[in-house]
Amino acid sequence: MTSDLQPDQRYALWNDHVPVYEAVFEPLTDQFARAAITALDLAPGTLCLDVAAGSGGAALMAARAGARVVAIDAAPGMVRRVRERAAEARLPVSAAVMDAQGLALPDAAFAAALSVFGLILCPDAGRALAEAARALRPGGRIAVVTWTEPQNYELVARLLAAAAAVRGPLPPPPAAPAQLRYSDPAAFRALLASAGLAVEPIRRLEANLEAPSARWLAERLGFAPGLAALLAAQGEAREAVIARFCADLERDQGAGPVDLRAVAQLGLARRSETGPVAAS
Repeated sequence: MTSDLQPDQRYALWNDHVPVYEAVFEPLTDQFARAAITALDLAPGTLCLDVAAGSGGAALMAARAGARVVAIDAAPGMVRRVRERAAEARLPVSAAVMDAQGLALPDAAFAAALSVFGLILCPDAGRALAEAARALRPGGRIAVVTWTEPQNYELVARLLAAAAAVRGPLPPPPAAPAQLRYSDPAAFRALLASAGLAVEPIRRLEANLEAPSARWLAERLGFAPGLAALLAAQGEAREAVIARFCADLERDQGAGPVDLRAVAQLGLARRSETGPVAAS
């Protein structure tokens, strides 16, 4: 049920974050997407599926690499933005509103697929991955990016430290963030294998979230539903927490451009040439 889902898993909430997500966070996710697309080694004209495409960064990048891309996302606002950007850039990207857990796509239609921090947010990520695998042709490859080493996700670590400095020690969250369910490489590998895919070695990736200044970033911290909910949970201390986040970041990196480290992992897997994929 929707009430059981975390904010980042509630598709409709993403409609309220499209511009700020694209401005603040997509430049970070694009760095990981670039590694995924490079690993897929897309030949010109390759038909590629982008699952839970967000505002379109990875889809546009794959198209610039020569692929023909079908981007799907469950948030209509994200899909509209993908269409706008593809039209503006005149790139071969089509986009549709679709739940990754039940793709309205034919079997074995795509030579490649990717999902950058999208599929892993689905309530049933295993089902979503099996659906993507079903849509792959025999021998087709999928690249999936998810988070790892959450202690090294500097943005959230600094925000939580600011909240603790203002409000005192914080109680642990009732549940771990959904996007961290597969942060352990073994769990991530097991997820990929559960879809009946042949899994390649998991790759660790590092990138930096860059911003023009600490103040610019502090004004845009609610770029995703989960972060917006975290800020709302600070109640009357919200502005003080944001101010402390900004002050600490300026203390450490100055008043100019700032960058915050993040660590992800890339899973590459291939559909068997002969055997069926796992049932969804």
